[in-house]
Amino acid sequence: MEKLKNSTILYIEDDDITRENISSYLKRKCKTFYCAANGKEGLEFFEKYNPDIIITDIQMPKLNGIDMAKKIRKISSKVQIIITTAYTSNEYLLEAVNLHLVKYIVKPISLNKLNDALKQCEDFLEDEIITKRHFDIDTFYDIYTKELIKKDEIIPLSKNERALLDLLIKSYPASCTYEIIESTVYEYEGSKNAIKLLVKSLRNKINKETISNVSGLGYKINILEA
Repeated sequence: MEKLKNSTILYIEDDDITRENISSYLKRKCKTFYCAANGKEGLEFFEKYNPDIIITDIQMPKLNGIDMAKKIRKISSKVQIIITTAYTSNEYLLEAVNLHLVKYIVKPISLNKLNDALKQCEDFLEDEIITKRHFDIDTFYDIYTKELIKKDEIIPLSKNERALLDLLIKSYPASCTYEIIESTVYEYEGSKNAIKLLVKSLRNKINKETISNVSGLGYKINILEA
């Protein structure tokens, strides 16, 4: 694990005993090690030291791990993030998926699980992660920041517009059926007419050619290949 030995790790944990125990292990795994006691401090350390890997708890004072990771993802898509938590609620799991984490480790933390997560980080260190999905030369969607950019301006998206765009991109190059869109995008029962209006709204914000009708089935998105 040569890349890991030359890497910088930032560990964020508010529990003193856990922080001390895990820190002693992590220090032996990397070249440079930093430790923070809460999310606010963790974000400050990230901005100051630009680590390669972040290992963070979720429930912390001042700024929780999920919100901290969201702020970090707006700055960097490259840093590897591992979440450790005693909580396994669907809310946290869904938010964690959107943050493109390396691993979600449930406490108590075993060194075997932590080591496996670090090995996964090894595979991605120094590799560029492509986060932007281009629809034309001037328009793209960033799958990490969840922002639609057109001619260097952020185009506001509604919750459902963003959910539909995420779904179509995730399904690319395959199409999405009306049924999948209805069950994924809408919290309550939707309809074909509601989906058509949502697609029309997105087309107006991107361009008409970006989302294509698949006759009798649903829709697919057209992404500009590199």
